[in-house]
Amino acid sequence: MDKTIIIGTQKGSSDTGIDVEYQAMSGLRTIRIPNSLISRRESLGDGRLTLAVNFDETEAGRMAEAHIGSGPHAPLHVDQESMMIVEAMEHGEPLPDVSDDVPVWDITTDKAPSVQIVGQVGTPVNTEAGPFDAALLSGGRENKVANWDFDPVLKPAFVLQDNDDNGSMGATISRVNKGDGEPAAFHIFNPDYKDENRPMGAHLNTVTDRFYAKPYREGFEQIMELATENGWNARPIAFNEGGRATLYCDVTDSINWDEALTSSVGQRWQELGLFKPGDYRVGFSVNDSLDGSSAFKVQAVAMRLQCTNGMVLGNKSTLISMKHTDKLKTYDFSALADKINKVILAAQEELMLVESMKGIEVERDSFEKLMTLCEKNGLITKPKVTRDDAGQVTALGGAHMWRLMGQGWTNPSEPWVAVSNEDRGSLYHVYNILTGAVTHKPEYQDASGAKLKGRVLTVDAVTDRLSTIHNVFGKLARNVDSEDSIKGQLDSLPMFSEIIY
Repeated sequence: MDKTIIIGTQKGSSDTGIDVEYQAMSGLRTIRIPNSLISRRESLGDGRLTLAVNFDETEAGRMAEAHIGSGPHAPLHVDQESMMIVEAMEHGEPLPDVSDDVPVWDITTDKAPSVQIVGQVGTPVNTEAGPFDAALLSGGRENKVANWDFDPVLKPAFVLQDNDDNGSMGATISRVNKGDGEPAAFHIFNPDYKDENRPMGAHLNTVTDRFYAKPYREGFEQIMELATENGWNARPIAFNEGGRATLYCDVTDSINWDEALTSSVGQRWQELGLFKPGDYRVGFSVNDSLDGSSAFKVQAVAMRLQCTNGMVLGNKSTLISMKHTDKLKTYDFSALADKINKVILAAQEELMLVESMKGIEVERDSFEKLMTLCEKNGLITKPKVTRDDAGQVTALGGAHMWRLMGQGWTNPSEPWVAVSNEDRGSLYHVYNILTGAVTHKPEYQDASGAKLKGRVLTVDAVTDRLSTIHNVFGKLARNVDSEDSIKGQLDSLPMFSEIIY
């Protein structure tokens, strides 16, 4: 049985295979390698991995041999380190020590490298949808996606300094220094966006010398390896010219729901017949940023399949939340990978809490008070009130989310809510109105035909608001009284119509 050795960067995984970007004679390529063809997989410790790919007699094996066994798409190994890795992989020997100082590839070309995705049967295909894409890329965010796998460039900050107050003596460029003469501030750039107007690329952030500007792959690599080992769907994705990146892993098929339902919450709601684990995709996200919008953190996430509403379950730093300092530089990410199970368990428990909301009644007055609670937590805003000379209200303007709350309450069958009649008028109904409105940002149209669109939310804003929704409503669900009502918890709040007028 013949085989080839690929050295490259993992770009994603699923229960069927691994997406690997590698250098070929024809340029930089990305290919899906079926798990059934991989006889050995090793991490090289610097964002790269190496695979031994077998060409067996299956259809997938024959097609892989035709596409990467020889010819212009065969893996290209040119430096001494790569040749040593290939030799060790071919003979089943331990890998040689790999130096982090050796670059992955040294490609000098005036043209951008070509990238092609190849499926199991060897025909070009579109990139497979990643976990939670239906929620993540809704609401206009699909247009903000960027390449996640790049090396940020850090440059000291300089200022233009006038030699006198009037500038008559000209000006000089001076570096921003600390008292000891060392640089005090640095600019972070994404070089992928170099052009005539931005010769350094996209400016992502200006930071102090304590900020650790690590490539995203450093935080994602070992989690992606863990995903491969467990057969999880995994997809890293970046937004805003690479300023923010998140690795999403779908662990739904690895969850032991029978064990999860033995908890106190699970037992209670299983007895009531409320919990339906098949309604959700469950997983976790590893969040990172170079633009300062997010610390490095891991969160439990889920998506309701009926309406593809996203959920951020529990505390935002369920497992870890670390600033970009030297502490992050020295963090043992293999230890993080071993603790992922804590996030999975948290997701199970929190989803059962969401399901428990089906049994909590919300009457009309309570719904108005929930609007007030949402306004206090920054989830909706009050409409702008216009009055005539007599002080009478003539118009209510704006307030997109408030209007959607009313629309979702009146019409629970809206596709971004998708609540059944039996769950109508429950806390679960209101929870899904809000998660649907945040995730999908649907257009609102009033009886006169006037339309109102909310602004496109960044992935950070979506994450924060979904987390706030879950924490606010989760607290209500946990503290529900014996009559399965939330009236008592809302007694002190005014009606939303009162605070509008």
